[in-house]
Amino acid sequence: MGMREKDDEGHSVSYKRRAMLILALDSSSSFCAVGVWQDGQVVAQAREPMERGQDARLLPMIVDVMAQAGCGYPDLDKVAVMRGPGSFTGVRVGLAAARGLGLAAGKPVIGIDNFSIYQSLGASAGRNLLVVINSKRAELFCRYYPCGDAAHEACLMTQEEIQAFIAAHPDTDIVGDKEEPEALAVCALLAASIEAGNPAFLPRPLYVRAPDVTFAAASSR
Repeated sequence: MGMREKDDEGHSVSYKRRAMLILALDSSSSFCAVGVWQDGQVVAQAREPMERGQDARLLPMIVDVMAQAGCGYPDLDKVAVMRGPGSFTGVRVGLAAARGLGLAAGKPVIGIDNFSIYQSLGASAGRNLLVVINSKRAELFCRYYPCGDAAHEACLMTQEEIQAFIAAHPDTDIVGDKEEPEALAVCALLAASIEAGNPAFLPRPLYVRAPDVTFAAASSR
């Protein structure tokens, strides 16, 4: 929607609405992806498969994609980042980069959980949906979206438990985190409609399982 203002002689002048510009990041899985989204379209993006090394590649990719898009960080309206569940290290790298850029540029950072993204990609009218995300373990990250009702809490399920769940809920489709080129665009699209500071979309990691981190025992003295 455009805006109208008065010129120096009092005439009404119409101006085009400034397009919303969002930098979207994802390093939560087995790849790094960066995109610049502008009012419904990804205008520049890069994607690299990688199991490790996101910390070394994500920032250079951001620099390259911003250059491709021909915009500067002050031009951005928001930074969007996929906050998991997924790779513990990858999620933390993406969140750290997004928060750092947001702080430096004075822009709000919106954290979008991966379940919401795949739910948006896989939802069908009149059907329940089970989103399944790879955890690199026997138990997978799962969240159930019953048609016309509130989403269930995220949980862990084995392949056998998923099969039993689908058998008990026959009107249910399954969508997984296969490599979806649209995921980054959906991340930005969701972020575009979210108010800065919304507590449900803070740039914080979403863990379904406790991180696989151990600490050395304190030495006795």
